[in-house]
Amino acid sequence: MANLNSFLLYFFIFLNIFAFLGLLLNKKEKNQFNEKKFHKICPCKKMAENGSLSTICFYCAMGGFLYSSYSLSFVGFANLNLVLLLFLSILSAYLGWKLKKD
Repeated sequence: MANLNSFLLYFFIFLNIFAFLGLLLNKKEKNQFNEKKFHKICPCKKMAENGSLSTICFYCAMGGFLYSSYSLSFVGFANLNLVLLLFLSILSAYLGWKLKKD
C-alpha cells in the first residue's frame, strides 16, 4: 500500500509539472520559449493545444481524489502521502480546467 501511495504521489508530481509546462507554452502570444522552438522537444505544447492534456488531468484528478479521500477515511490524516496526494489531485483538476479554459 505504501508503494502505491508513493507511486501515485510521484505520478501526480510529474503530471502537474507537465500540465504547468503545457499551460506556459500554450499561450497565444510569442514568448522566448516559442522563439527557440522549445516545443519540438517537449510534447506538452501539442497536447495542450489539442485538449488531450486537460482530459488526462481531469481523469487522473478524479481517480486520485477518490483514492485519497477513500484512504483518508480509513487511515485518517496521519499519513502525509495521502494528504499530499489529495492536494496534488485537486491541483491537477485546477490545471486541467485552466488548460481547457485557454
